[in-house]
Amino acid sequence: MTAGPAGPEEGTDPRRHVTDYFRLERREIPPPAGQDGASAVVGRAPVDDHLRGPAGGMRTGGLLTSLDSLGGFTSGLAVLPQWIVTTSLMATVSELAHVGPLRIRADVVRRGRNAVVTSLDVVDEGAQDRHVAAATMTCAVLDPGAMTLEFTRPAHVAMADPQPGAPPPDEFFSIVPGGGAVTRMVLEDRLRNPWGILHGGAVAMLADEAACRAAVGCPGAAGPRGVAAGDVVLHYLRPVRVGPVEARCTVLGTRAGRTTVRVAIHDVGAEDRMVTAGAVTVLAV
Repeated sequence: MTAGPAGPEEGTDPRRHVTDYFRLERREIPPPAGQDGASAVVGRAPVDDHLRGPAGGMRTGGLLTSLDSLGGFTSGLAVLPQWIVTTSLMATVSELAHVGPLRIRADVVRRGRNAVVTSLDVVDEGAQDRHVAAATMTCAVLDPGAMTLEFTRPAHVAMADPQPGAPPPDEFFSIVPGGGAVTRMVLEDRLRNPWGILHGGAVAMLADEAACRAAVGCPGAAGPRGVAAGDVVLHYLRPVRVGPVEARCTVLGTRAGRTTVRVAIHDVGAEDRMVTAGAVTVLAV
C-alpha cells in the first residue's frame, strides 16, 4: 500500500527509499488556469541493468512498484489535506522488452469522498514511445493524523543518482531464495512506508516473483530464457504490519506459453491473515 509523504528527519526516509531504488522522477502537471480538477503527474524511470528480467525489460513487479508510487502520489495530491492508501492495482502489460527510460503518466479519473481512481499509461522513450503498460489504481482516502503533508506546488521529485552495484529486485525486497508454490519475504523496516506498513510495490514484486517460481515447474510454461510476469491484478485487503510475508500460489492452467497463477499473500506474523489477493499471467520468454 502506498502512503506518505512524511518520514523521519534523518536516516532512511520511507518516502524515497523504494522510489530512489527505481530512480523514479515525479513532476506535477496542474490543470489549466481557471479549470477545476486534479493535477496529473508524469514520472520517468530508467531501466537500469539490475532491474531487467529474462524478457530484457524492467521486471513487471518493479514496473508496478513505480506505478504504485506514482499513482499513490497523484491520488494523494488530489485529496489534500487528507492522504491515501492503495486498495487495488490492475495492470495490462503490452511490452516486456524495454530500452528506457520509461515515462509514466497518471491521471485522476474519479475523485470521491472516500476513494480515488487513477489511470496510468507507460511508454518507452528509448523505443520511440512504444506502449509498455496501462493500469488502473484505486485508493482509499484516509485521515493522515499527525503526519505532516507539506509540498511546494507544483511538486517535483528529482530522479535519484545511479546506484552502482545495486542488488536485483528480489534481493532488494528481501525475498527469500527458493522455488515452488510458496515464496516468502522478510519484512525489513526499510520496506515500510511512514505508517509502518509494507510498501505496495514490495507486495507487487513478491507477487511477480512468487507467480514466476510457481509457473516454472509447469509443462510448457517456460521459454528458452525462462518466464516473466505479464498482466497483474492485485487487491490489497489489509495492511502488512508484522511479517514475514508469504505468497501462496495456485497454478490455474497453461496454454500457448501463458500460465495463469492465483496469488494469495499472507502476513504470517499477524495470525496468518490474508492481506492481498490477486492473479498474475506468467509468460514464456
